[in-house]
Formats: sequence, structure tokens, C-alpha cells
Amino acid sequence: MMEFFNQYPIVKLILAGFGVLYLLDKYLGFSPIDKLIDLVGINYKFKTFSHLNNPKIQTLIEDFNNKNYSKVENTLKSMSASYRSFGFKSLGEHTDVKISNQWIEKDGSHSLPRIIKAYQLIHAGWEIRGRGYIDSVSESDLVDFKDHLKQAEYLLLDVSKTTNDFQLNIASALLKVYKSTDVERETIYNTFKEVELLSTNDAELNFNYFSAISPKWGGTEDELNAYFNALNNKSTFIQNLIKAQYYFDLVHMEENEDKDGKIAAFVNQLKNERVDDQELYKHELHLLLYWISNNLKLKDLEKHYKALVKPYWAD
Repeated sequence: MMEFFNQYPIVKLILAGFGVLYLLDKYLGFSPIDKLIDLVGINYKFKTFSHLNNPKIQTLIEDFNNKNYSKVENTLKSMSASYRSFGFKSLGEHTDVKISNQWIEKDGSHSLPRIIKAYQLIHAGWEIRGRGYIDSVSESDLVDFKDHLKQAEYLLLDVSKTTNDFQLNIASALLKVYKSTDVERETIYNTFKEVELLSTNDAELNFNYFSAISPKWGGTEDELNAYFNALNNKSTFIQNLIKAQYYFDLVHMEENEDKDGKIAAFVNQLKNERVDDQELYKHELHLLLYWISNNLKLKDLEKHYKALVKPYWAD
């Protein structure tokens, strides 16, 4: 081995360099690679797996791909609210819009394939836009993104006129559209309030509503205060989910600062908070806590939450 290194000294230098980088990151909390990535603006790369490798959701995807439409409908109707939300998310993320179009052609009056198509369009639109700042998105991509959302909005508003089993999901998907399109603030509020009483603690609905009224996305102080004033009436899980969203946006807007340590204390507290395994939105909560920990350089907490998001997220 030493003979090899003597023959190719550049290899020894490269390995020594990686050793120095490792020691800097491990013992001093300083990563030159991270700094370089920040400096040159390399995009954050990630993959999502909304099916969570969950057999029930994976079977739903398989039934859809096999065009077993009645099984898809029965499965979605039989699912709990949390599973149903991730069912729609998974169909939006892991299936082809061509099959939705074929279902619509087969049964033009059915609302379900239109809802699934809307989720597919929203996912595809966000894939085009990416998660970077708006000024990092090309004009053509921005037009394409908005076009996908407008198509989804048209489908969702059309099916919302009829009574069906998926009103919470329709409203939730509309809120995801509205947060990135030019609509009246009253439209966002009314979309939420019209269905909130169906399930006060629906995670998808609350998650998407807060995203739409967050200051990061143009929400007003009045909207924020009104929602926070009613938050104590919701479950502990919903309160934690919304606080995590708020703190993530706050850290982002204040350039990764937590002056009084309040956010770090919240992230640390939730490390020991147990969430029901049937509440799949815990994965969104853990993802937010992972991002916050990363932004605040809370290394141990970052490792803890990164391990928890692995079934859902990889970066």
C-alpha cells in the first residue's frame, strides 16, 4: 500500500485532505464543503417517497397503475384522514397523469380521477419550479409552474361543486395552489373555513392553510394572529406541526438566527414527544425539525431528525 502511495503521491494528498475536512466538521462544527455549496449556490438536492414504503399505500399505487379504479376508490374511502392524505400525495408523486386522463375519459362524471389529476399537476408544477428563491426560477419554468397550478385549480373548483367524500383533500389541494398564485386573501380564508369544521385537526388542511398564510408566502399579520388565537383549540400534534412551520419560516427569514434560543428549545423538546404511528404527517413535522436543526447548526438534533425522515425524505 505504501508503495502505491509513493508512486501516486497525489492520492495521499487527496485522502489527507478528506481527513482534514472530516476533523473540521466533527470537532469544530465547520464544514468547508457546506460553505462552498452556500457560496456557489448549488441547489439543495432531495428525493421524496410519499408512499413511505407503506404496503397499504404502495398497493394503492399499484391498483391505480393497473387501472383497477374501483379498488382505488374503495381504498381511499376506507383510509383514515392521514393515510388518505398521503394516498393522494403518493398518487400525485408516483403515478402518471395519462392514467388519470384515461379514467376521466372512461367515466366523465366521476370526481375522483380529477382530484388525483390535480394532485399530479401540483406535484409536477413544484418539480418544475423547485424549492429555490423565486428569482432562481427561469421565466419559462415559472410560466409552466403557474399553468400546472391553474389546471389543478380548475379541476378542484369543478369537483368541489358536488358533494363527495374528499372535500377536505380538495380544499387542502386548493390551498397549496393558492399559496403560489394571485388570489384574494379572502378566498384562502374561506376555502379553509368552509371545511375546517369537518375535521378541526386534519393535518393536511392545517398544514396547507398555514403555508398559505405564512408571512414567507405573503400572509398578513391579521391572518396569522387569528389562526394562532384559535390554535389552542386544536390537538397537541397540530399545534406542534404549525409551530414547526412557523419557526422554520422565521429562521429562514432571520438568516438562521435564534437570538433567545426559543426555537432550539422547541426542537429539543419535541425530540421526546411521541406521535401516534397512524399520524403520517409526523414525517412532515420531523422534516421541518431536521431543516431547523440544520439551519441552526444543532448537530445532534440534526442527526436525530434526519434518521426519522428517512422513510419519507433523502438528501
